[in-house]
Amino acid sequence: MKNNFKILTILLLTLNYSCNDSLDGVNIDPNTFPSAGEAQVLSSAIGFMGYIVETDLNYSTSFLWSQYNTWGIGVSIGNAERYVAQPTDYNGYWGRAYANSLTDLNYISKNSGSASYRGIANVLKAYLFQGLVDHFGDVPYSEAISGAIEDGSNLTPKYDSAQDVIYPGLVALIDEAIADLSLATKDAGDDDFIFNGDNDKWTKFANSLKLRILMRTSEVNSQETAIKELISNGTFIETVDDMPFIPFSGASGDQNPMYARAEYGVGNFYFASNATLNLLESISDPRAELLYTLATTGDSEDELNGIDQGTIDDEPFTAPDSDYSLSASSYSYSETKPVILMSPWEVWFLRAEADARHNTADNAETAFSTAVTSNFTYMGIATDAAAYITSLDFASAATLDDKLDLIGVQKWISLNGTQEDEGWIEARRFDRPASRIFTDGIWQDPPLSVLPSGTFPSVWLYPQSERSYNPKAPAQRKITDNIFWDN
Repeated sequence: MKNNFKILTILLLTLNYSCNDSLDGVNIDPNTFPSAGEAQVLSSAIGFMGYIVETDLNYSTSFLWSQYNTWGIGVSIGNAERYVAQPTDYNGYWGRAYANSLTDLNYISKNSGSASYRGIANVLKAYLFQGLVDHFGDVPYSEAISGAIEDGSNLTPKYDSAQDVIYPGLVALIDEAIADLSLATKDAGDDDFIFNGDNDKWTKFANSLKLRILMRTSEVNSQETAIKELISNGTFIETVDDMPFIPFSGASGDQNPMYARAEYGVGNFYFASNATLNLLESISDPRAELLYTLATTGDSEDELNGIDQGTIDDEPFTAPDSDYSLSASSYSYSETKPVILMSPWEVWFLRAEADARHNTADNAETAFSTAVTSNFTYMGIATDAAAYITSLDFASAATLDDKLDLIGVQKWISLNGTQEDEGWIEARRFDRPASRIFTDGIWQDPPLSVLPSGTFPSVWLYPQSERSYNPKAPAQRKITDNIFWDN
């Protein structure tokens, strides 16, 4: 968007003169482009984030590796379904995150005289960097985004330790953002597609993101003191009104990125995975019919009918789509679906887990119930929440592992349709040595997987583009390697 703005500015300057107008006295350096203002740069960064989150993350391998969806009728099974990954698969996410969004946000945080713009930029920087860590592990951080001449022309940034440098650095970056937001006037406006410059809501987002970062290391490095202090003193995303999302009108050029990519590409050929569907039906979860369509033909007409994960080649090739439940429900797939960065149900589940682990100022059972109710309400079935929550019987969870199992499964279900990538990340974290609730329970064994039975991907490969151009890139890993917080 910055480049478009520069080009537009030059065109407007040119068109202001007729063929007979003299340009004498117009002091414009032909080698220097006008700079975009922080409003244009922020809108550009958020626009790229919408594509990154919804397409590079939610609609990529995470769509399958979260086990919410599986490959459908009409296509042969693809590499992602078989757990075959290539380094080139991740070039787009890496490039868009660093070269587009983070570059724009870094420009604002370093150059803006507005505390509001700096605060917003640093919250979004922390969000993007955490995503990079949670998919790749060690990544460029302290020397990242420094390729411009004025930034040192560093085109080969070093890789920092995700555990020792980046995660602690993100907490500090968020604290800096919160400090700026507490002092700021409302400088941002329509260019802030997320909160329209509401600094109080940005502060809630910042605190919620900080809680996510602190909780993510719970299995390897307890952050009890920091978590207790944050819960006692912070404000958080608690309702949909607080929820950070990027809206889409549905008009041409302003459609949800996942929808646009599928509809103007090869189409949506993802069907309901029985890994998810069987669980939802076993606990009489009413969300199943909102997440997936009903079959309209065949033996399962007017019923939910999924496919075992990774077994599409075993289904009749001539069977129509209508024999199965598609992932294309209006809740999870539409031209106007917003791109949700964090949801209130995600945050309430974090708070439930924090109290279960650390005895915070919250109440785990209340926070758990609020999380589930929040998701039911957003899906339009609030009246079904109370009976469903009673059936889960959180009060009878006798041990910490029992509580974490309930939280982990319900969080995984609630992230379906809106935050699929976060569902994959949290499935990895909750599937811990003390309780293998996903690999031996919800997740099925894909018969055509190239990995051994009960083994699932836990990390993304470093992009080929980065390993080709940056000699400091680490050796390539396997997709079964772990991020530092993953046991």
